[in-house]
Amino acid sequence: MKTIRMRLILVYSAITIATLVVIAFFINGSINQLFEQYAKDRQKSQIEYIRNQIPELYQEESESFDIQGIEVAANAALQNGLIVHIQTMNQEIDWDINTHKNQECQLMLQHSENNMHSRYPNFVGGYTEEKYDFLYGDHKTGHVIIGYYGPYSLDDNELILINEINKILFLLGVIFLVLVVLLTVLISRSITYPITSAITVAGKIANGKYGTQIDQKSRNEETQNLIDAINDMSVKLQTEEKQKRQITADVAHELRTPLSNLQGNLEAMLDGIWEPNQEKLLSCHEEIIRLASIVQQMQVLYSLENRNEQLECESIDFSVLCRSLSVDFAMKLEAKQIRLTVYAKKGDIVWGDRYKIRQCMINLISNAIQYSDVGGEIELHISNDDQYTTILVKDHGVGIPADELPNLFERFYRVDKSRSTKTGGMGIGLSITKAIVERHGGMISVESTPGKGSTFIMTFPQKSEK
Repeated sequence: MKTIRMRLILVYSAITIATLVVIAFFINGSINQLFEQYAKDRQKSQIEYIRNQIPELYQEESESFDIQGIEVAANAALQNGLIVHIQTMNQEIDWDINTHKNQECQLMLQHSENNMHSRYPNFVGGYTEEKYDFLYGDHKTGHVIIGYYGPYSLDDNELILINEINKILFLLGVIFLVLVVLLTVLISRSITYPITSAITVAGKIANGKYGTQIDQKSRNEETQNLIDAINDMSVKLQTEEKQKRQITADVAHELRTPLSNLQGNLEAMLDGIWEPNQEKLLSCHEEIIRLASIVQQMQVLYSLENRNEQLECESIDFSVLCRSLSVDFAMKLEAKQIRLTVYAKKGDIVWGDRYKIRQCMINLISNAIQYSDVGGEIELHISNDDQYTTILVKDHGVGIPADELPNLFERFYRVDKSRSTKTGGMGIGLSITKAIVERHGGMISVESTPGKGSTFIMTFPQKSEK
């Protein structure tokens, strides 16, 4: 199985090679067109030069051409790949360099053909002639026939130049390919190294080493998001593992006390140490009720968190609900001389399951009473906007330390570790409250200042057609 790094190297290399091939094809085509046009222009310029030079060799006095000058011009033209044949109108002169230097002319044509085929194996060319008349004044004195290997040809120097250009381009392509491969290796390493680290850490997490972190950073947003997600997952798994162990210990502790009491009482009665009277049976009954209460609350929490229980939502008048709660808590409020102030008027509505919302309020007010000083005050507020209903339960009690707030809604979590189930509850009420609020699609949070009190904030969505 190929690694991401190897795939990146292969893909980038393939793309680079394909790009170089396309660029080389384009450049090679451009160079060929450039040299073709250059050769045609050079050939045209040389022919034009011969056409202009021959009339200058005409001698008016003798009404004939300077033969020696014609030979010099024709030999110079042969060096440039042109075969010159001159004829006068009176047939006095019929001079053809092919007649005088046939072997050289054939070698020149063959050399031109070889040059073109060495560069372009499929090049189609051959011997070509063009005829031009020349005048002396208004008098036509003759014509010149110029032959060459056409449609064009390249000389040795031009071929050398093309080959050198191709060598340079090939060398540059190789250098570019090597640089791309090196850069690809570096880039792929920067991409895959964090992923490799993430795989290593994920393996450690899978083996139970929760809390292990990836120290590697990445410049890529997606890879860094992966690293952050795994680090967050590791921390959360570590936290959940600690919480799971703590929950196991707490549940065992919560159940151990009533079970021990039951066992001790029943064994004493079975051994005849205690008489099974109403008082002893009542004590056993209370412990059974405590056990049943723990199991029931755990079942309620499980049902809420797993959405097994349907909500019976309706419009609840918050002021009416608060008056009912005031009656329910009257004795506890009076015992600590706490004032319960409701900031709600008739018609302030919260949408939800009446029994569940009431349970939330009972849990929060119970905590507020428990952690308020004698003679304190508890405030209940409600407010509405276009989308949400917000309920506040505020006390002016001892408050909660800042480091305890993140764990406040966890199962069996108690701020005061010294409190027992008889003095501080089972530590599950806030977990149930949070589950109820979230089951309604809402949110719950807490703000607290030690020594000044706490405010629990519940936000519920208002009724919608959905």
